[in-house]
Amino acid sequence: MSDARSEVLDRIRQSLKQAYLPATTETSPLAPTPPSFDRPLPEVFAKALRAVQGRVYEMDSMDEARDFLLSEFEQRQINRLLCWEPGIIGIPGLAEGLRSQGIEITPSRLDSPMRQASLTDLAEIEVGLTGAAAGLARTGTLVLHSDRYHGRLASLMPPVHYAVLRASQIYADIGDWIRAAGVADRIAESSNTVLITGPSRSADIAQTLTLGAHGPKEVHVALIR
Repeated sequence: MSDARSEVLDRIRQSLKQAYLPATTETSPLAPTPPSFDRPLPEVFAKALRAVQGRVYEMDSMDEARDFLLSEFEQRQINRLLCWEPGIIGIPGLAEGLRSQGIEITPSRLDSPMRQASLTDLAEIEVGLTGAAAGLARTGTLVLHSDRYHGRLASLMPPVHYAVLRASQIYADIGDWIRAAGVADRIAESSNTVLITGPSRSADIAQTLTLGAHGPKEVHVALIR
């Protein structure tokens, strides 16, 4: 080893021996209290999601949500839909309506051992449909858990993602949601928990914002009051 290199390393070793670290305490400082809202949480959620180029459609009943979704899918002229089981989404008559329009309901989970072939097939589907575990009003964020009944592919693979959210599922922010009863256990039971804030976006290349680079290019939320 050269004399210059040895000298540099010796200086580093000496510096480490007498490094000064900031004083620590046994407790972490409390996070600042976020500002309160001057309007109902569903309105805050809708405004925040629209601010990040998500689309929100507010409706008053399950029947209205069903008719809205069927109309949207008809306009898009889709023949396949990657989605959670319609019964889990919880909109009466949705499965029957989809079948009457000739739309094939494709489960958003992979049970086949031919995983790669299945993924290639699912990649052809243009629209995904899911429910949601919660909505976070402050950021316009959807929360989705993944397990064998709530496949994450429907919210990740298709370029267009529709989600059904009830006003009763909306929390002020992530802190309020995590503190809610049963949420910690539900997170632990899930294979993963995803927070979705608007369409997928990236500016990795030439610092140019691109939508849909790593996920859906469009996010639509049917918000049932």
